Amino acid sequence: MSGSPSRQAIPLIILGGSDKTPASLPPQGRDKHPLSGCKGIDIMLAGRYLIDNLVERLESCGAFGPIYVAGPAPVYSRAENPLRLIDTDRSFGENIQIALETVINECPGQHVAFITCDVLPDLGELSELLDDYWSAVPLDLWFPLILTEGTGNLGASDWKPRYRVVPEPGKTACSILPGHLAIVDPTSLRLAFLYRLFDLAYSTRNRPIRYRRSYILRHVLWSLVRQDFLHITSGRLPTLTWDVVRSGVRAADRLRRGVITREELEDALRQMFVRRRHRKRHPQRRTYLPLKNALSIARDIDTVEEAQALGATLSKA
Repeated sequence: MSGSPSRQAIPLIILGGSDKTPASLPPQGRDKHPLSGCKGIDIMLAGRYLIDNLVERLESCGAFGPIYVAGPAPVYSRAENPLRLIDTDRSFGENIQIALETVINECPGQHVAFITCDVLPDLGELSELLDDYWSAVPLDLWFPLILTEGTGNLGASDWKPRYRVVPEPGKTACSILPGHLAIVDPTSLRLAFLYRLFDLAYSTRNRPIRYRRSYILRHVLWSLVRQDFLHITSGRLPTLTWDVVRSGVRAADRLRRGVITREELEDALRQMFVRRRHRKRHPQRRTYLPLKNALSIARDIDTVEEAQALGATLSKA
C-alpha cells in the first residue's frame, strides 16, 4: 500500500453476556469443568475482576475508544471502575445486535471492533495484530486466525478443537485456532443473517465441523429463504440463499478436510457475509483472515482449569 492510513481510535465492544448453562465440550475436554455465568465478573485475576483487567489492558494499548461492555448491567455494575455499559442479557446474536446498534448510533460511519470478555490479550501481540489491520485497510472484515504449530502443548487449553488452513496454494496446511478479536465495517454486512448465524455458531461452539455444518444449515435455511422472499417483494434479487449455501457448504467441507486455502476461506466469507450490492460497489475491498502468532487472543477461558492455569480464581461457587 502507498502511504499509511490515519489510525483513529476504533470503537470496541466487549461481549460480556452470561452463559446460562456450561458449554458442551468435545471428547478431548470431557475431563474439564466448563464455566457458565458472566465470566468477566466471575473470574478474578490478581484480586480484580477479569473485566477490569481486560478494560485496563485495552485502554493502555491506545487503539480503541470508546470501549463498551455489552452484558447485564446489574452484574457489571460491580466492576472496579465505571464501565460504558450496554445493558443486555439475551442470546449471543441478540447481544451483538443490541450492542452494535448502540455503537452505530453513537459512532456513525466508523468500523467497530469486537472482543470477548474471557481473553486477556498480550499487549505485544495485540500491537502486532493491529499493525497488520492498519496495513490492510480498507477492509469489510478483519479476523485473525491464530497459529498453534510450534507452540508446544497448549496446557489447559490443549483440548480446544483446532482447524487446518493452507496459507497459500502448494503450502502445507497450518493448525489454527480462531481469534477472539474482529473488526468490521457494519455498513457492508448482512447483519440480520449474521445475528442468526452467531446464535447458531455459539450454541455449537467446541463441536466438530461436520456436526456444526449440519446443525447450522438445518436451522438457518428457513431464515435464508424467508429473507430472499422479502428481497423479491421489495424488488431486489433473491441472492442470499444461493450465496450462503453455495459458498458455506463448500468452505465448511474443505475446512473439515483441512484443504481450504486462506484465500478460499476469505472469499467464501465475503460471499456469505458481505452484501452483494456492497461487493459490486467496492470490488477492491476484502475480508481478511491473517494467520498470526498471538495465542493470547485465542485462549479464551472456557473451563475452571483454564482459569486456574492463568492464575485466576472464581469469585463465586
